[in-house]
Amino acid sequence: MVTMTAMSEDVMRLEGQFWDALAARDGATVARLTAKECTIVGASGVTAVDPRAIVPMIEDAPFHITGYRIDPESVRVTPVGTDAVTVAYAVHEDVVIDGKPVQLDAFDSSVWRRESDGWTCVLHTESIAGDAFGRDRRPSS
Repeated sequence: MVTMTAMSEDVMRLEGQFWDALAARDGATVARLTAKECTIVGASGVTAVDPRAIVPMIEDAPFHITGYRIDPESVRVTPVGTDAVTVAYAVHEDVVIDGKPVQLDAFDSSVWRRESDGWTCVLHTESIAGDAFGRDRRPSS
């Protein structure tokens, strides 16, 4: 039997591999960690991807992650049955977008499912940190 601690460590190791692969623009590793049917949710919308479709999204991304830090104090890992786990955490990202460095803080979550050949991510979300009602954004004209 796998303990919650071991499962938490396994899934956070995978989450780190995923982030490292994003930063390296390593489409093959991201594809290996992505489920055949995966959903990505964020400020740009809801997207369905599979391992093959995610490769060009990673390798040709209009941004480059130059660094990230997951806040270990914020990590929550929750089992969903015997073969699925949710993980949620705060993350700081250093990104280059349009040639300009940007720092952002966000809250991310993933759902990992254990298959016969290992764990894959079936859902990933990212919410940029800030006021939930957008009051910290520029007012509309």
